Amino acid sequence: MDETAERWLSVPADVLAGDRAVVDGDGRQILLLRVAGEIHAFDNACPHEGNPLVDGDVRGDQLECAYHGWRFDLRTGACLYGDDAARRFETAVRGDEILIRID
Repeated sequence: MDETAERWLSVPADVLAGDRAVVDGDGRQILLLRVAGEIHAFDNACPHEGNPLVDGDVRGDQLECAYHGWRFDLRTGACLYGDDAARRFETAVRGDEILIRID
């Protein structure tokens, strides 16, 4: 088996009818956000205490955890207030599918 092969999860684009959704992928919950027409994907668990990031607020180009105020850069997952970065996944849109890179 090729350990370097990319793995992509495909979900229907209509799962993101609003500005956010949580999908199950590869044994974890993945948060999808649509912000200014772009789709971002994060592990739904905040790295601080595992609280669901889906409950957080998008403030400009940042996602803020609703529980303890940790903030993450939408484009990189870098932690802007707190200690650890959020797990971010690369996304692509192909037709009526959202592809999430989970490797």
